[in-house]
Amino acid sequence: MVEIPHELIKSLTELGMLDSEAKLYAALVFLRSAEVRDLLEFLDVSKPSIYEGLRMLEKNGLIILTSPRPATYQAIEPKIALEIIIKRYMDAKKEALIQLQDFKNKEITIKPNNPLFFIFGGKSIEFKIKDMLKNAKENIYCQTSIKYLDYIEKTAKKNIQINLVIIIDGNNSKGRLERLSRMSNVKIKIKEKNKMTESTEKDNLKKRSMDSMTDLIDLDNQFMLVVDDSEILAVPPLKDDSLTAITSTNKALIFRIKIGIEESFSQNNSE
Repeated sequence: MVEIPHELIKSLTELGMLDSEAKLYAALVFLRSAEVRDLLEFLDVSKPSIYEGLRMLEKNGLIILTSPRPATYQAIEPKIALEIIIKRYMDAKKEALIQLQDFKNKEITIKPNNPLFFIFGGKSIEFKIKDMLKNAKENIYCQTSIKYLDYIEKTAKKNIQINLVIIIDGNNSKGRLERLSRMSNVKIKIKEKNKMTESTEKDNLKKRSMDSMTDLIDLDNQFMLVVDDSEILAVPPLKDDSLTAITSTNKALIFRIKIGIEESFSQNNSE
């Protein structure tokens, strides 16, 4: 028996199919055309789940019934089927945004306090960074490791002012930074990771805790972003596979992070 690749099922479920629906669609693509009994033999899926899955796939236009007796089904061409799924999601996205905005603007009896910050994790961090940079209109202040440099390079083409403090480890990325620095709208301050560690060790209080801090801190994960003096995003430099970011529109927090980035430009390169 041919086994359906796990990666294929995972991709289809991430597009919104149930596990049983993903297996049914993949099986029909492979078999070209199949009766219910063929699908029962081919798949490790219960009969009720097969009937329900076929009903939903047909309802969503991803398969067609080619013969009623015995019931025989055929999958829509994958390229077309994926376009159908994406269109449905884009339509749902537009409607959800309209409805959520209307719901958000409704009058309520008790007005809750605005939260100081919001938390993002996992993949949502990448989407939030892209969204903030996409909507930037006037200026960007950013302190980051090379890990996030791609986002800044793409945004630099928008020709808005970018003040970038970049943490590097060696000379691997200096060519990229030289190209960026030649752009009139980009101002760059380079910080070498090893020198940042050395300067930290000069402080006796910090020096005593450096051994334990080394196990917790990873400067490669650091990312601080201020867009148009209106919103900040910060990913702390923690040594963790599962990163967390916070965003805020609090003016005091925005001012504090922006000043910290500006102060880096006045420091000596040796610091």
